[in-house]
Amino acid sequence: MDLVRAVATLRDAAGMTNQELIERTGMSSSYYYARMRGSAPFDANDIENLALALGTHPHEISRVAASLSPDDDIEPIVETRPCELGRRLTAIAHAPRVDGTAFDADGLIVKLAERGISLDVADWSALLDGTAGPSVRARLLEAVCDYAGIPAAYLLDLDDGGAAEVAEANLEFREALRSSGADSMSARAVGEVSPAALRAIAQTLRSISAR
Repeated sequence: MDLVRAVATLRDAAGMTNQELIERTGMSSSYYYARMRGSAPFDANDIENLALALGTHPHEISRVAASLSPDDDIEPIVETRPCELGRRLTAIAHAPRVDGTAFDADGLIVKLAERGISLDVADWSALLDGTAGPSVRARLLEAVCDYAGIPAAYLLDLDDGGAAEVAEANLEFREALRSSGADSMSARAVGEVSPAALRAIAQTLRSISAR
C-alpha cells in the first residue's frame, strides 16, 4: 500500500483530484480505484503513466513510496565483495526471470518500492558495476532474488559455492531457452535437476538453435 500512498501524496501535492488524475492517465475509473483500494497492484506501465500525469519521474513515485514505509530500528546488513556481487547481479539481470519474462530494472524498482525498499537507477548501476560499498541491505538482495526467481543465498552468501553453482546453471539454462525459442515456462519445471545436467541441456539447446 506504500505505492498507493505515494500516488495519493504526489496527487495532493500537485493539487489534483482523483478524477483529474484518471483523465490525464487515460485509466478507467474502475481500474484506478481498484488499485487505490489495494485490490490490484499498479504495474510498471501504470507508474509511468501516473508519473507523466503528475509531472514527475517514475522513480520519484518509488522513492516517495519507500520513504513512507516505517524504518526498522535495525536494518539487517550483508557485508559483500562489491565486484563479485556486481558480477552476480549482472548475471541475474542478463537472464530471463523464472517465468520467462525479461529482467527489467524499472520493474524491479517498482516491486522494491511496493515492499518499502528504496532503490534508484544510480544505486542499481553502482551495484552492477561493483562501485557500491560492501554493506548492502539484506532485504534488498532478497527482493532482487525473489523478483528474478533465484535462491536468496546466491546474493546473501557469496562464499556459498553450492548456491552459486545451482543459481548460475539455472541462469544459463534460462538464457539457452530464450535463445532457442523454446517455451520459457519450462524453466519452472526443472525441479531438482543438477547444475551439471542443466548445463548439458543448455548446451544442447544452444547447439540446436545454432543450426
